[in-house]
Amino acid sequence: MKNNNKLNLLFISIAFPPKSDPECLQTAKYFKYLVKDKNLNIDVVTSEDKTLFMPIDKNLKKYVKGYRQIIKVSFFENKYINFLIRKINPFALNYPDSKFLFYKKYKSVIKQLKMKPDIIYSRSFPLSSTLMAYYVQKELQVPWVLHLSDPWTLSPIHKLGDAKEWNDKMEEKCFNKATILSFTSKKTIELYSKKYPKYKNKMIFFPNVFDLDDKIDNPYTIQSKIKIVYTGGLIDNRSPQYIFNVIKKLYNEYPEIISNFKFIFAGDLDRKNKILFKQNIPFVEHIGLLSFKESLKLQQSADLLLVIDTPFQNNKNAIFFPSKLLDYMLIQRKILALTNKNSTTWDIVNNKLGNCYEHNDVDGIVQYLITTWKAWKNKDKKHFYNKELDISFSANKNATKLSKLFQNIELDNNI
Repeated sequence: MKNNNKLNLLFISIAFPPKSDPECLQTAKYFKYLVKDKNLNIDVVTSEDKTLFMPIDKNLKKYVKGYRQIIKVSFFENKYINFLIRKINPFALNYPDSKFLFYKKYKSVIKQLKMKPDIIYSRSFPLSSTLMAYYVQKELQVPWVLHLSDPWTLSPIHKLGDAKEWNDKMEEKCFNKATILSFTSKKTIELYSKKYPKYKNKMIFFPNVFDLDDKIDNPYTIQSKIKIVYTGGLIDNRSPQYIFNVIKKLYNEYPEIISNFKFIFAGDLDRKNKILFKQNIPFVEHIGLLSFKESLKLQQSADLLLVIDTPFQNNKNAIFFPSKLLDYMLIQRKILALTNKNSTTWDIVNNKLGNCYEHNDVDGIVQYLITTWKAWKNKDKKHFYNKELDISFSANKNATKLSKLFQNIELDNNI
């Protein structure tokens, strides 16, 4: 039942501020504008602030307001136990992820709700957010908008192993129950339309977004060095080695050019990529994990912003929409992206926001950096400065669109 003619929205997401990771940031930006909608009463279901591998960023606490009720689910998770479990069976925690105890507490969540929702909105990853929404929806029988930031069973990155059959089954159950299926990439919609043609009409595009309130005027000035900045995680095959190969070639063939560059990396590293930084590649620095605010400050100091996508043998698998692209768009600097040909990144960036190269195109990237050096020497600011901003990726615009979707679903549900 509506309260004071407002729509009661239940917002379910483990990834919720002030926890910090790329999905938490996207959730925060959508939530910021949804709570401003006077037609919505929003109740939140999330995990406790101390959630494994989601550190608290005090700068994100400003987003945690405007809700009517918040339920923080406590559940056990230990990184050492998870490590041992994966040693025994690498796929044992893929049901659907290591945070599965979160969704197991759906009955407790329902008991704590002060008001029955008119509609449920869930955001994943982690996928346990989706399963929490599934079981709550099953009990309450209300419309559900299911958002996936990445593919579930069709992910070319996340290998499900022994858990594949279980995940296929649960994905189909969730897709069947959901009123709307929301994805961040049109390429992902194409994939799922082929797997589930019967659900094709449910599928809709809601991209990762930037917040225009984070935009500041950032005019370009020539600096003493050409600073190329990468912010974000480097995990598994998303590797700095591709740009290291370029630096080595320039160092051997054009030492006078590469000496004018500085490459700064910030963000999480797995063991494999930590080892790569121990090679002592010249003019490279890794400065560790930064808060969102610190990350923006570093980006604003850059001459060029670097994107390194996960490489795929098949270009058709390059469907992911890196959320860092949205942060980069606000910085007003050109982007250098290492990505698959015709990937989602390629479609968004190439010849618009910057230049794209395939990961192993060492010669192409070398020539681009030589061109960049010449532009720097000639004080050609146009080479670095980017004023293009596609408002279709605005958080405000997309949250407004999402709210209208909720209203239309509720209207249809009551007819």
